[in-house]
Amino acid sequence: MERILSKTLFVLLLPSASTLLAAAPGSESARQTKVTVFQPSIPTEQARSGDCQTNSIAVSRPGVWRCIADNEIYDPCFENSKLRGSVICDSNPARGTTGFILRLNKPLPAPSKSSVADSLPWLMKLADGSICELETGTISPVNGEDFPYDCSDSKKCRDDGKCPYLTGLAANIKGGDIWRVDKIAYSVFGGQTTVLKHQHLMVESVWK
Repeated sequence: MERILSKTLFVLLLPSASTLLAAAPGSESARQTKVTVFQPSIPTEQARSGDCQTNSIAVSRPGVWRCIADNEIYDPCFENSKLRGSVICDSNPARGTTGFILRLNKPLPAPSKSSVADSLPWLMKLADGSICELETGTISPVNGEDFPYDCSDSKKCRDDGKCPYLTGLAANIKGGDIWRVDKIAYSVFGGQTTVLKHQHLMVESVWK
């Protein structure tokens, strides 16, 4: 009788398979979106010269700018307390690029009110491995809805202007412990846009 009771207690104390799976490392229930307020380190690449015309569209916080060097726009460019008369441009934590120092030809302008909502982050890495970046230029709507993010798994448009596979994110980002986004894949042929796929995905990392 004592042996039977011992076996019964052992079975009752054992966690079920579903409980073990739910607590397993790497399962969604054990994961959390990592949110980082990005500040680049000082790069060692040769410095360039240029100027900044307004605060950043991509990163909506003080000390971040939209700048021009060699007739090319760089957004965001970051101030650094160790640099005087310079900012750091083209640094991207998702791509692993350190960027370059931009030596300013003239002082930074007075900050203006950003047109980007504070709730929209600059970069996001999704559960499918793609990196999505907030656009800083003109946004073309897809079926009447704005998708202000371009994602890294988009394919290049053809020479004839046709784009067989583009991807983007909607602005209705859901925050919390685990962030979620709506991602679409679509094609553009002769001005006609066709949605190919719609996904609701978890966000692994966020950079603001």
